[in-house]
Amino acid sequence: MSDDSAMPMPPAKLRTLDDGCIRIQIGDGPGAFVGVVSSHHLVPPKVNQLQQYWVKAQAANGNHS
Repeated sequence: MSDDSAMPMPPAKLRTLDDGCIRIQIGDGPGAFVGVVSSHHLVPPKVNQLQQYWVKAQAANGNHS
């Protein structure tokens, strides 16, 4: 049986800030997870970390992805 209530992983949103740092956001609104890194080579591990946080939050709220 499929779980139609499962939310798909939202895409990572990247924005370069005025100081050259990169802002990374997973999700929208009050449930979004945001991080900032100082270099582009740090983006993939930070995206992975924020996605893990998002998955844990979804599980805690009864949503499974």
